[in-house]
Amino acid sequence: MKGKTIGYYKNVQNVGYCVADADVQVGMGVILDRANKTAKLPEDETKAKACYRIVSNINVNPEMHDFKDTLTIKKGEYVRADDLLSVINMEMEFADYEVTDGVESLNAGDKLVFAETTGLLKKSDAVTGYTVYFEVIEKTAYMGNGILVVVRAGALATE
Repeated sequence: MKGKTIGYYKNVQNVGYCVADADVQVGMGVILDRANKTAKLPEDETKAKACYRIVSNINVNPEMHDFKDTLTIKKGEYVRADDLLSVINMEMEFADYEVTDGVESLNAGDKLVFAETTGLLKKSDAVTGYTVYFEVIEKTAYMGNGILVVVRAGALATE
């Protein structure tokens, strides 16, 4: 995942002092427990609906030279958790592997939400109750096969 515009990077707020409760990847939705300083994947649909943070990358391992190694944050490593509510109506790109069933079957106007237990994105016709969701704009060549989306506020969501 990546922000599409410089405005995304100038506006996004994030927390970088929580550690992963399990292995996570860039682009997964996480729930923060700031008191215990942990980042967890959503455990069920209720938690997935409340999720509004997404894993971006803190490259604390500059010795890594293989790009694929920078996509996984191991359990116990620091996670940068971007607050998607700070970038509502801004564009992002996601790679095929960040969407549960890939991007081949997606079309402009489709909606994506965080999936329970995996934190990946999944297509959903019903976005009511989700804190944030993503609206597909178009398919792109991002990471070989990707999509361009707009971050939407769930309070505005309708079925």
